[in-house]
Amino acid sequence: MKSASRLSTVLYHGFPMLVCLGIHWLALRMWFYGDDFAWLGLRLELHSPRDLIHVLFGAEAQGTVRTISERMFFLVFSSIFGMESPPFRIWVFLTQFGNVVLLMKITRRLTLAYARGSEAATLNRDHEGAVSQPVAAGLIAAILWSANAGLATAIGWSAAYNEIALAFFVLLAFHLFLRHIDTGERKYLIWQWIVFLLGFGALELNVMYPALVAGYSLCCARPYLRKALFLFIPSILFTALHFIFVPSPADPYYQMRFGSNLAAMFGSYWAWAVGAFRKTSVDWRPVWLGFFAAVSITLALALFVWRKVRGGDWRPVFMLGWFVAMILPVLPLQNHFTEYYVTVPSIGLAMLGAWALTEGRGVTLLLAASLTALYLTVSITDIHTVDTYNYDRARTVKYLVKGLESLPKAETTKTILLAGVDNDFFWRALYPDPFRLIGLKQIFLVPGSERDIDPHPELGGISRFVIAPGQAALALKSRQAVVFRLEGRQLRDVSDVYLKQMGREPDRTAVDWVNVADPEYADRLGPVWYPAEKGFRWMAQKASVKMERPKKPGQILKITGYCPAALVEKGPVEVSFRASGVAIGTATLKKPDEHFELQFAVPSDLVGGSTMDVEIEVSRTIQVAGDTRLLGLTFGTFTLQ
Repeated sequence: MKSASRLSTVLYHGFPMLVCLGIHWLALRMWFYGDDFAWLGLRLELHSPRDLIHVLFGAEAQGTVRTISERMFFLVFSSIFGMESPPFRIWVFLTQFGNVVLLMKITRRLTLAYARGSEAATLNRDHEGAVSQPVAAGLIAAILWSANAGLATAIGWSAAYNEIALAFFVLLAFHLFLRHIDTGERKYLIWQWIVFLLGFGALELNVMYPALVAGYSLCCARPYLRKALFLFIPSILFTALHFIFVPSPADPYYQMRFGSNLAAMFGSYWAWAVGAFRKTSVDWRPVWLGFFAAVSITLALALFVWRKVRGGDWRPVFMLGWFVAMILPVLPLQNHFTEYYVTVPSIGLAMLGAWALTEGRGVTLLLAASLTALYLTVSITDIHTVDTYNYDRARTVKYLVKGLESLPKAETTKTILLAGVDNDFFWRALYPDPFRLIGLKQIFLVPGSERDIDPHPELGGISRFVIAPGQAALALKSRQAVVFRLEGRQLRDVSDVYLKQMGREPDRTAVDWVNVADPEYADRLGPVWYPAEKGFRWMAQKASVKMERPKKPGQILKITGYCPAALVEKGPVEVSFRASGVAIGTATLKKPDEHFELQFAVPSDLVGGSTMDVEIEVSRTIQVAGDTRLLGLTFGTFTLQ
């Protein structure tokens, strides 16, 4: 009998796990993309044991400190498995399976019949059907939640694991709280506190857990409200410290705005959670279908809640409150509607929907089953659409990164130019810079392709991957650069094709760029330059830079540098530029410790030919104590455009 009971328990909990795996099967094969690469790079920041403190607890994106769900998750798995995604994916699913079991237990406990008016929610197992219905409700709740459209990205994107991790901590803590109510044993209350506090290492939304416990206590267990209120102390402290020490994000996507739009944001998240409602069509579903699903399911749930509350049962109010409490903190992010934000809030709706379905009889059951089928149809369809989209995008990133990783060492030391990169591919593949994880630093777009990419200055722009046409042409001609294009799964060398194309379009090489602080340009520097320092290089009284000659009249030479205070302490200093005996321009620097940018129209006498030596001369030099060098100015870049 015991073996049969164990088997039934395994089948009972295993079935919704299989359903979850069946719905999200493509997420199990997902590779990395986007923010994944920032977290995968954490191991590169570890140079000594002291670095571990910063890596685990230093404030990162938008001031977040998600030690467990991001830092430890990526640091441990990347240190062991590198950039192999299966271990990451398996761990996410294992966590989700734990969530499924906890949700089933909680739903069974909450939907058991109880003596009306009992503040402690005393279980009444003598009530007809009081056990079989909760068993079914637990099973259905796990399936409804696994099928929620908001879970697609949360399960499929490693960087969004924090949502799955938070669900685990919230569900486990609440399960322990219920165990404390049922048994009266203090150990469950202590373990609830431990799990609750650990939840702050998963996601900031953990601050709302006390609201869940207080809400349940108000609705079903009044004697335990005082214990619930103590949980608010860590949440208040965490929130206060966050606002005191973490600066407000400059990114408009994460700036909080309060006003009448909060209700609209709530409606958007609600419609997404119950009907996978999108304002535009992304697959076979017409827009009206999602709207109809959201409205009809909302009305059905409202009717169920009203009937229960009218009978004195406030448990449905708690389940609705679960959604409200957990979605409330993200409503002010009005420029950043994010689908996976409903991952934890939708747990309350899954419990409510499962309970309503198990209590249906006759026509009511037929209606509830029809709405459940509608919900599963629109939600699972959306999950497959999102998973397919993200899977395809992630695979192209994988083909690019793996292709570059497999290059011969002689190729990886060259400057690498990437052709055929569109806006979408840039922001999911290049911008996160996965190349540093395989030891590549000199990665650029082919000149001209940056015009087709949205600059997004709020994200730091695209200049990191932009190279001047003249610089690219020189590097290619000298075989110090190579051009690759991703074609299907293969990385193809198209350097010769690109060089021919540049030859047919001479204007594309009419721009040259030299970064004097970059060792890559050492062969472009004449005498007398001193060794490069962080982002700049000192010159003596005279120095020179080899650049391409202008291809047409009217081109501009831009020069960036820095004027130290000691150099102008005795008055203004002049710096002059000339090439091939032709004066380009002279500038007078007066302000101490100033970053400057000079611009000169290049004389037409210098147009034509191959290269020229731009000669620089400063009217005064200085000497620093303990340094025998004669120091003029420091320079950064020279750009001919």
